[in-house]
Amino acid sequence: MPTGTGDHGVHVTPRNAPGAPVDRVDVALARGADAGAVSTALHHAAGTDRVLTREAWLRETRPGTDRTTRLGLLLVLGLALLYTGISVANTTAMAASGRLRDLTVLRLAGATRWQVLKVTGAESLTVVAAGGLLGLLVTAVHLAGLWGALALLSAPPAVALPWRALGVTVTACAALAVASALIPAAAALRRRPADLAGVRE
Repeated sequence: MPTGTGDHGVHVTPRNAPGAPVDRVDVALARGADAGAVSTALHHAAGTDRVLTREAWLRETRPGTDRTTRLGLLLVLGLALLYTGISVANTTAMAASGRLRDLTVLRLAGATRWQVLKVTGAESLTVVAAGGLLGLLVTAVHLAGLWGALALLSAPPAVALPWRALGVTVTACAALAVASALIPAAAALRRRPADLAGVRE
């Protein structure tokens, strides 16, 4: 019966599956019971060497992904990350180019070129931080819904977030945003402030 059930085991009563062989027996140890003695007794009672702990059974029966599936996932993920990076860089560069008048005002007010570039980089990092927080908020709402639905089925999952992958993603977005903002701003600030004041956006 795995077809149509997500390739998971289905538990049915003997009345619904007459003649079906027993494929697994779950045994829970009482408090203070000797695991070794129970394992030996199960070996003799069942006449089989297939007595596994919970961890060993999970390692043996856990579904895995083959190489083709992993390559397909990496290909789709790589394309998504590539276009996301292009979108981040393009949006940041357009925003930096559109703020030429603001940069000119800062220069005319006495700010040095490096001070203006620092402000531009800080603004880009602020945008990335806001986007990362909003992404975490949306993810938290989504995971809360999934957790609640599974909890109603008496199967509450343990939520484990890939913090390393999230950190790498945020760092990459921050690097792209800062570089895309600083490059056009630095190119524009090479001109004298008086010349920039006459440039129309």
